[in-house]
Amino acid sequence: MQMEQIRPSCGGPAWHRVAGAVRSLPAAALLVVAALPVARPADADGLDDDGRAFAVASIARQGALALRLAAGQTDNLKSHLEGLRNDACGPVAVAVSLGETDATAAWESLLDADDATRSKTLATPASTKRCANAARAWTGGSLTLANGAPDTSGRDFQRLESNLSAGLDARLGADLAVGLALGGSNGDTIESDGRTRGSAGLGAMAAYASYHPTASTFAEGAVGAARLEMSDRVVGAGDALSGHVEHPGLAGFLTASIGRLDRWGDLKLSPYLKATGQIARLGETSQTIGTASYREGPQYAARLSGTVGLDAAMPVRRLPDWIAVEPTAGVEIGYALDDLAPTAITASQDAGAEEIGGSLSTSRMLRLDVGTNVTLFQELSLSLDLETQPIAEGRPKTLRISSSWDF
Repeated sequence: MQMEQIRPSCGGPAWHRVAGAVRSLPAAALLVVAALPVARPADADGLDDDGRAFAVASIARQGALALRLAAGQTDNLKSHLEGLRNDACGPVAVAVSLGETDATAAWESLLDADDATRSKTLATPASTKRCANAARAWTGGSLTLANGAPDTSGRDFQRLESNLSAGLDARLGADLAVGLALGGSNGDTIESDGRTRGSAGLGAMAAYASYHPTASTFAEGAVGAARLEMSDRVVGAGDALSGHVEHPGLAGFLTASIGRLDRWGDLKLSPYLKATGQIARLGETSQTIGTASYREGPQYAARLSGTVGLDAAMPVRRLPDWIAVEPTAGVEIGYALDDLAPTAITASQDAGAEEIGGSLSTSRMLRLDVGTNVTLFQELSLSLDLETQPIAEGRPKTLRISSSWDF
């Protein structure tokens, strides 16, 4: 007996409904998947790609700002050390100014008939002899502005930093002066029309020395330490992330120079070699990125630079003997090495930590400056200086004002 194979009929209405439903399943699945929210892949520590990029940019901003404030204190000290190069030994008494008439007996006793005559000013001349215990009080301040136009990503920035230092140095001899200084700095970095803002304040203490082994050579240096407070805030536009972080930190800085003092008539030339360094450590803290909180480990940033420079000055003649005016100019070129160490960041809900950021880079340096020194009665000095760094990011421009009083 031959068995016939029984096949289902494909012509019934029920079968058509079942087949249509089966064929529509792939399309329905695609619609369901498309309707689900898209989740970005996260690493084992809870940071997705956007969060990681946010943290890296924040860490870089904080490290750069801390180093710039430490460099501001370094530059204030370097500017004061330049003023110690030319005077082998300063006055040891305060100049006085008295009228010609009604001279008192005390005034008469100060005059020596052999080498002095009545004049409107009695000034103590500078001496090249050893003058232990001669001292100088000084102040120095600077204001730096840098800005950059929007780049391809639409990021623009503006930086404003102020630095103030004050110190007291003692000349232990014609060839050696040492001193102590205190200083403070403030800085703001503003990006993307104010939606990103980094701020920091710094207080510093430093020691310095200027040594003249011969009349035409010098060696000078300064070293200091500082404490700072740092904050970084981002207000995201649209779907961009927002965040905020605050933490304390420590910084150190140093500068050392060697050079010569040469004269070509009235023109003074001072070629020199200079090395400077700054290092900053920002303490462990918590950072908010979006709606999540992360633990951020210590941050380390450092900069080391080496430059060669030339300072020039020429006194203005035909002025009264109680005032001296000396226009100045300078140029400095070199290289800098910047190191930003990786930073460990941990999601609050996970014990694991990830190291992010970290970079090592070099850059060229060019600094140009012009200014004027004014000295009154051989003791009170005022200086005004304008500096620019034409190849640095933002082309920073600095106004520097300093004063000193020898006593």
